[in-house]
Amino acid sequence: MATEMASKSMMLRQFLLEMARNPIQMGAIWPSSPALARTMTRWLPESSSHPIVELGPGTGILTQELLSAGVQPERLVAIEKSPELVRLLNGRFPRVRVLLGDALHLEDLLLGEKAGAVFSGLPLKIFKPDQVRRLADQIHGCLLPDAPWVQFSYQLMSSRAPAPFFRVTASKMVWQNLPPAKVSVYRSVRATV
Repeated sequence: MATEMASKSMMLRQFLLEMARNPIQMGAIWPSSPALARTMTRWLPESSSHPIVELGPGTGILTQELLSAGVQPERLVAIEKSPELVRLLNGRFPRVRVLLGDALHLEDLLLGEKAGAVFSGLPLKIFKPDQVRRLADQIHGCLLPDAPWVQFSYQLMSSRAPAPFFRVTASKMVWQNLPPAKVSVYRSVRATV
C-alpha cells in the first residue's frame, strides 16, 4: 500500500513538473483518471495480433489500464514527446515499446506497421487545424481498415470527427475525471462496422 501511494505521488509530481515546463504540450490540468482510462479500453479489439498504439501516454494511466485489460506489453506502443515522461514510462513498463517522438510522424515511428487500434489523449483542441488534419492522416495511414481511433477530449459538445475520412461510431461522457471528458470512437469511412 505504501509503495503504491509513493508511486502515485511520484507520477503526480512528474505530471506537475511537465505541466510547469510545457503546459500546452500537456494539454491537461490534472492527470487522466482511472475511470477515463477504463472507459477508453471498452473499445479494445477483441482479437488482434497487431500493435495497439497509445499517443501521449503521459504518466501511464491509460497504459496501465490497457495492460490490465489484456493487451500484451510487447504489443503496446506508447508514443510520447517528453524525454522525461519516456524515462518514467520505461521505468514503469519495461516490456512496453515506448518511443520518443511526435505523433505527427506516427507512420515513420511505426516503420510501416499497421495498428489494431489507436488510443489518444492528445489535446486536439489546442492543435492548429492543419496539425489535426495531419494527425488524422497519420492515424488513418497506420490503422487497419476496421480498427478504432479512441480519443478523449474536454470538448464535451463536439460530435464531429477530426477529418472527413473518419466517422464517429460511439461516444461516452466520463464525469469522474478532472475536468469531465468525452471519449469518442472514430473509424475510417472505408471500414464496415
